[in-house]
Amino acid sequence: MRVLSVGDNCIDDYVELGLRFPGGNALNVAVYANRIGGVEADYIGVIGDDESGDFILEQIEAERLSTKHVLRFRGNTAVTSILVRNGDRVFASYDEGVQKNAVFPKELLNKVMNYDAIHFTVWGFGRELIPVIKKKSNAILSCDFSSEYSNPALEALPSLDYSFFSGSKLRERGGDLEDMLMKLKRRTPGSVVITLGEHGSIASDGEKLYRGEAVNVNVIDTLGAGDAFIAGFLASAWSGNPIEESLRSGHLLAASACGRLGAWGEAWRYGLSQGG
Repeated sequence: MRVLSVGDNCIDDYVELGLRFPGGNALNVAVYANRIGGVEADYIGVIGDDESGDFILEQIEAERLSTKHVLRFRGNTAVTSILVRNGDRVFASYDEGVQKNAVFPKELLNKVMNYDAIHFTVWGFGRELIPVIKKKSNAILSCDFSSEYSNPALEALPSLDYSFFSGSKLRERGGDLEDMLMKLKRRTPGSVVITLGEHGSIASDGEKLYRGEAVNVNVIDTLGAGDAFIAGFLASAWSGNPIEESLRSGHLLAASACGRLGAWGEAWRYGLSQGG
């Protein structure tokens, strides 16, 4: 199955450790999906013409993921500064770099139509094309909205087959997760999934409410776990498996992502003199 992930990438900078890894929601999903048997993934995104951009390209190629649609602009590659506290990641700062004003290249639109499934992210470009792609293609469409429950990007919901949200912050605030799930489901004909970290996940296809259980593992770093969940869930769903099985597949892949530092790739060691 040929799948495409469109959107953000970045350098995940562990400033206290002097270590950098490749990352970003859309790129992570492409990498994780490409590792799954029967899935051939591609990625469309923007990087800078700096050393960080070179590093990301090298790591993408090491994953045997095509770089033909990775666009290079003059400027800096996006960087997320990360702290790790008790195995959980804390985002200290984020610099969008060249992604800030990036526009999806129209010349790639026809090529996009040839994929079996296309995944977008709330932080990346190209979301405005979702309704267009829905009308002109039979591709299965999905989007990761993170914890953005009121973002204008939600206007794409009527065109999506699968919509993903992070519910951890909402849960911490005492929000009604099931009520939010149902509100979102009423806006889309597709399935909606809300991930809850160690507390599992909930999902709805409009007929039933489903619950997924997180896998108990020794957590080193949770960075990338949500993206791994999405890749695992989608790969299962693309194969025609029911939601219950797809939730299990997502949680299994998410658990495997927690067993290392960084989402994927090799560490770029730049030393404490630069990283603090």
